[in-house]
Amino acid sequence: MIRVCTIRSLRLAACVVALLGLCLQSAVTNAETGQGGSLAGAAGGISPPRATGLLADSASIAPIKIKLPWPDGLKFSVFQGNGGFFTHNRLNYYAWDFGMPEGTPVCASADGRVVRVKQDSSEGGMGPEFYAKANTIVVDHGNGIFTQYLHLARNSAKVKEGDAVKAGEVIALSGNTGYSSTPHLHFQVQDAMGQSLPAKFVDVPGDGIPTRRESYISQNDGTGTSEYAGESPLPLDVFQRNSIKITKTDMPAHLLKVGQEYRIEGEAPPGKRVALFIMGPRGGKPILSTNARVSSDGTFRAAFTLAKLPKVATNWSTTLTQSNLFTFAVAPVEEDGSYWTEFSVPIAVR
Repeated sequence: MIRVCTIRSLRLAACVVALLGLCLQSAVTNAETGQGGSLAGAAGGISPPRATGLLADSASIAPIKIKLPWPDGLKFSVFQGNGGFFTHNRLNYYAWDFGMPEGTPVCASADGRVVRVKQDSSEGGMGPEFYAKANTIVVDHGNGIFTQYLHLARNSAKVKEGDAVKAGEVIALSGNTGYSSTPHLHFQVQDAMGQSLPAKFVDVPGDGIPTRRESYISQNDGTGTSEYAGESPLPLDVFQRNSIKITKTDMPAHLLKVGQEYRIEGEAPPGKRVALFIMGPRGGKPILSTNARVSSDGTFRAAFTLAKLPKVATNWSTTLTQSNLFTFAVAPVEEDGSYWTEFSVPIAVR
């Protein structure tokens, strides 16, 4: 979810992604440089939060064929649609809330690969303390297109991180976790940064776009949807607002491996250094970082691994049924050694 130095998995309410922009001002220590570096620890502090976010500004339909995310033949209604006044704005603008009883099977809307599973929460309610409590599954469909299924029941996931899924396959049970006033399923098509995208369903009559207070019968029988197009890469333009342009990388958009080396090449302000750093799912101080020199022609190359992450992260999960959630960012290092970002990419690390 680009993310505001922070959040990718916070969903405000029936799904408001918490865009709390925890703007980071962190002094780098123990940073390693050059090829083959391992992200090292960094120290830093957090400046006061400020409200920041992306406004949905695209009217083009996402290039994916999907069906309603529940079993073939079942019927449910929309109680909040695109641009819903309650919580569907900014990152969530093109989302839907489908009212359904807790324990209803939730199905993959198209073929893909599971890149995120959170199912450890049993808490839900309308206070800000519930923003980060929603259980969720994110599926990568390839070509930078993802779907998110939110407010799921605790320990109800039927799939694991890395699993291939087919359209119509049950992936979890609906619930009422997180910032939520009533049992429902929040669903959205989104890009790698978590920005919801305009979408339509093959099995919704008319223009394919569900509308508030209308009910729809799913025809999600595993046919007529998009095939998995392969793992989505990290978008090259994701950190342009940080004056960083990535020109080449082998880093995926979401699911990273501890034992693998990743390389990033790009362009940045000449004469500076760039910091590559990992934060918690809500941003904040870097957990791991490395930096690289920017040459006089404004280019840089960096390589890093996440080998140290399991040792320094809190509550590291060793099971594929509960993802280790973090955020990743690249930003210029200032003359005093500090760096900060308003945007970060949500990642899971295994």
